[in-house]
Amino acid sequence: MPFDAGPPLLAAEGLTLQYKTRTSLVTATWRVDVAAGRGERVVLLGPSGCGKSSLLKCVGGFLPPVEGRVMLAGREVTAPGPDRMMVFQEFDQLLPWKTVRGNIEFPLIQARPGWSRRHIADKAALYMDKVGLSKFAESHPHQLSGGMKQRVAIARAMAMEPEILLMDEPFASLDALTRRRMQEELLQLWLDTRFTLLFVTHSIEEAIIIGSRIVVLSPHPGRVKAVLDSDFAADDALGPTHSQALQDEISAMLFSDRFENGSGI
Repeated sequence: MPFDAGPPLLAAEGLTLQYKTRTSLVTATWRVDVAAGRGERVVLLGPSGCGKSSLLKCVGGFLPPVEGRVMLAGREVTAPGPDRMMVFQEFDQLLPWKTVRGNIEFPLIQARPGWSRRHIADKAALYMDKVGLSKFAESHPHQLSGGMKQRVAIARAMAMEPEILLMDEPFASLDALTRRRMQEELLQLWLDTRFTLLFVTHSIEEAIIIGSRIVVLSPHPGRVKAVLDSDFAADDALGPTHSQALQDEISAMLFSDRFENGSGI
């Protein structure tokens, strides 16, 4: 499917990001540009410490830039908002005292005061069904597997129908088989709803599976090393050689940086 050729939904321009530790001021990224058209799946890929998560936090409104700005749907991002929903890596991002249904409904109740209780319940039920959790609506987080908890987190974010979904290595803590299944389910959910996605990973394979475009970042401080079209790699008709060629290209970029800078992936 061709993406909207108009102005990008997300335009992060010249982002320099910094944060403080106990002993120093760390520059996470240096003048990074990232854009996402409506309905695109953009993946931020790079070695540990390249500022991937910092970029996601900046787009989310949690980390103000030292330099540059983030524009979303023509508005400058200056604070968190319901137009940007984030899914984290940790399994404990759910409210433990609420059921699956309650976890999905809670942000809707807080952020959509004009919605009726019935409308909120219907919206929660719709996204529970989309992630295959309707049978577990009354279960609590401690009764769910790691993969199921992540499904709840995704359903909760999607039910808000944000302008963009932000995902920070959401499958990194899952076992290999569950991770692969979750990747496939995320792509199926995208096919159903065509949401806009900004996804962080340090896995080259995952980036190729998830992304329609991959932004490759250099080691600390992160800079844009390349922006690669990866949508073709998921096309079975093109054969596995195309995907392998892209993987080899990205590996060469990342590992050349590793040896030049002494950093790890």
